[in-house]
Amino acid sequence: MKDAATMSGTYATFSDDSFAGRTVLITGAASGMGLETARAFASKGAEVVMADRDEAGLKHYGAELRNGGAAVHTVTVDVSDQESIDKAFDYCDANLARLDNVVTCAAIITAKRIFEQDRAHWHRVLDVNLLGSFFVVQAAVKRMLDNTDGGNIVCIASDAGVHGGGGLIADTAYAASKAGTLSMVKSVARELAGKKIRINALNPGPTDSPMHSHIDQSLKDRIAGNLPMRRMGRPEDMAAAIMFLCSDAASFTYGAALDVDGGSMFR
Repeated sequence: MKDAATMSGTYATFSDDSFAGRTVLITGAASGMGLETARAFASKGAEVVMADRDEAGLKHYGAELRNGGAAVHTVTVDVSDQESIDKAFDYCDANLARLDNVVTCAAIITAKRIFEQDRAHWHRVLDVNLLGSFFVVQAAVKRMLDNTDGGNIVCIASDAGVHGGGGLIADTAYAASKAGTLSMVKSVARELAGKKIRINALNPGPTDSPMHSHIDQSLKDRIAGNLPMRRMGRPEDMAAAIMFLCSDAASFTYGAALDVDGGSMFR
């Protein structure tokens, strides 16, 4: 990973081969934000490992990207299961020269009111969103410590982790899992200081993606109307921000949480 600050008279920017020769593992890559992130990395020359529990989606979109000339692998993973995570990283060990970037997009979102949530619900949300992210990060760090120039990790949090859920779009369990993700990223960043591994978080705002299929169109319109940008986010918006955080242009961005929320904090 080049240090943009030491580039003689130049600045790091995106080009068609910005990630040529680099690799990336993306969880939750069979739909929504994860899929668009896979497409974005592939378009910039990266070798992409798409990981998801949706085998059919992986097969379809993996083939789509390969047919476009991209170097793409697919691996089935359930991030709530440690053995499944281990197998996904074993695949990377066997098939990649090294692992440069990891993006944790795998998540579930729920919108239950306080008395609709039981312990099983909380365990399921935390297992996927918080524990799943942490143990993917743990496995990534183990590999990146062997890289002479480290690597990049981006964990997807949420504006709900900052402002709370409330049950309409996202519930308490989801918001707590994303607040935990933000704290986890900062804690790991402290521990990795000086190791050349950058870890950052992304806080998406309301995003029109398959993950939000539980929201009807009238509510989406209402949400969009309340945002300063007057629209909901798109998976492509998030993919662009993730690419930035993994790029040389963000070489001095460390332990940060980037808000890509259309101004939802001003609602």
